[in-house]
Amino acid sequence: MNSPVSVEVAAISPPLPEVPPDYCSRALALWPRLERGRLARVRHDPRRVAALISRRTNLPRGAILELLGASSDETEAASPQN
Repeated sequence: MNSPVSVEVAAISPPLPEVPPDYCSRALALWPRLERGRLARVRHDPRRVAALISRRTNLPRGAILELLGASSDETEAASPQN
């Protein structure tokens, strides 16, 4: 018989492992004609993915990083400091 999971069981379950975001799949969803070979080489570095995409679009790198779902720390690192 199926019973709902109690709160106590959910509280003691181990946390899920933290997986880095896959910027490659997000980039391919937004820009499907990207070169997969080049994209595979820069898979986990959002700044390098944004640099690759910036050659195909007029969007600034900060906007590309936001579309890819990069964290604010990664977005700030990509913006030029004057």
